[in-house]
Amino acid sequence: MPEPPTVVVLRPVAELAALDRVELAAALAPLWEDAAVLADLLVGRSFSGWAELVDAAEAEIARADEATRVALLRAHPRLGADPVGLRRRSATSWAEQGGDRRAEPDLDGMLAELNDRYEERFGFPFVAWVAGRPLRDMIAVLEERMTHRRDEELQAGCEAMVAIARDRLGRIEGERA
Repeated sequence: MPEPPTVVVLRPVAELAALDRVELAAALAPLWEDAAVLADLLVGRSFSGWAELVDAAEAEIARADEATRVALLRAHPRLGADPVGLRRRSATSWAEQGGDRRAEPDLDGMLAELNDRYEERFGFPFVAWVAGRPLRDMIAVLEERMTHRRDEELQAGCEAMVAIARDRLGRIEGERA
């Protein structure tokens, strides 16, 4: 039987400007997994709300150098990761990728192979907004994105990171309503 969803609570946005980069990364983690790279871009800044923070993060990511954007993508869990390991790393990503789904050797193997090919071609992991879509549906997305240029994929992955953060923020704020 699946466990009940974990309630995520965001720190009050007024506290964020006073946090050091490690504390800020922890505060951002519900929206951006391993957020150390993003914390470096936002540390010391004040925001009127979490939506403004996401907007600022989007602007910072867009103007960041390639190495920073690649590091941000590398911090995101791999699509189709082992559910047990994924759950330990990120309950949010675990739930978005199907939660307690049963292992499907053909699907898991195909995703692992496609992820490997993608990472070999582009030098960073595939990131897409999944949020409950069946992982099997992501195979076509991954295959299509393999036809893109590296700069297009870097942009697409970063845009997906922001879309994921906006989606997570909307769900967290919806839980509070």
